[in-house]
Amino acid sequence: MDKIISYTPVFEANKEAYESGLYRFIGNEGSTRSSKTYSLCQLLPTIALNQTKQITVCSPSLPHLKRGARKDIIEILNEWGIYNDDDFNKTDNVYRFPKTGSYIEFFGADETNKLRGPGRNILYCNEMNLLPKESYFQLALRTTDVIFGDWNPADEYSYVYDLADAPGNKLIHSTYKNNLANLTKSQIDEIESLQNADENLWKVYGLGQRGTSSETIYTHWKQIETFPQCDDICFGLDFGFNHPTALVKVGFLDGACYVDEQLYESKLTNDDLAYLIKTMGITRSTEIFAETARPEAIEEIRRAGLNIKPADKSVIDGINMVKSMPLYITSRSTNILKEIKSYKWKVDKDSRVLDEPVKFNDDAMDAMRYAIYTRLFKPKRKLTWA
Repeated sequence: MDKIISYTPVFEANKEAYESGLYRFIGNEGSTRSSKTYSLCQLLPTIALNQTKQITVCSPSLPHLKRGARKDIIEILNEWGIYNDDDFNKTDNVYRFPKTGSYIEFFGADETNKLRGPGRNILYCNEMNLLPKESYFQLALRTTDVIFGDWNPADEYSYVYDLADAPGNKLIHSTYKNNLANLTKSQIDEIESLQNADENLWKVYGLGQRGTSSETIYTHWKQIETFPQCDDICFGLDFGFNHPTALVKVGFLDGACYVDEQLYESKLTNDDLAYLIKTMGITRSTEIFAETARPEAIEEIRRAGLNIKPADKSVIDGINMVKSMPLYITSRSTNILKEIKSYKWKVDKDSRVLDEPVKFNDDAMDAMRYAIYTRLFKPKRKLTWA
């Protein structure tokens, strides 16, 4: 390559981290237009041209990949004057570098057969926060050297934060200000207009700081230290065995809803559950609304002397009910707090948000919804909001 190539500060930071050999995972977290993706799309061909490496680039879906990272890498190779159409197998989505024996393969996380396919030396997860956790770990298990990831920190909680913040891994933070030389004035103005338009969007897409995404279902809740004295109390129960059984206490006071975690435990039999509920002081006078998929469990617990009833499991109406009032969660409710931060709407392959929650780590969310919606949906028990 005789052409003079301009590299970004983010490229240099990733190159330095890679060449140090110190890191298993190198994460890139930052604002929009901070050059995260483009910099990594420059780095991977640079590695492939100088070392013999098997490299995988994975995005949430194949259409997403074709519009993003794959397109960027092909354009970069063209700009460098080294792209050869004969080296690009468009059917298999593999670009080869004959002089070094390296290749870069491209596939989406929705191509499940490839997640468990042959391994590689280097993995790059583009928009990694949109990749399912299980998909990432399948890929990571088959990666020998180093893993790169990039994301906008739009989520309040994500598994990628756990990886990025873990000892021995590298987190590279960037904002659009790291890439001003490559942005037009109108692009800069558009980003900076967020300062006055939306505090959370500016935090995430301007400053590159962790926030709340548009897919997060509940954003209106607040954390409190203690559960207040409420005259109207019920419980929500989501059965589990291999996954946790969740029992949530719900109280209504002055038009607000208060939530407290009572139980979150796996491997419980119906007898175990009935015994534990009784030890909490819950009596027949208090209603427990349980999921309807286990009618035999409901009957066994009812026979043990508890006032347990089938819940109304309406998902969208139930979620809207929960969102319609102030929501307070006690600080000791660690599993509820963890679930509510990661409870999100599904996103399709074109990044459209769907009216369907992701079914993952939602046991307490279901239990909370059962209690709130089943109690308040009854016409005779409707709450008068303050």
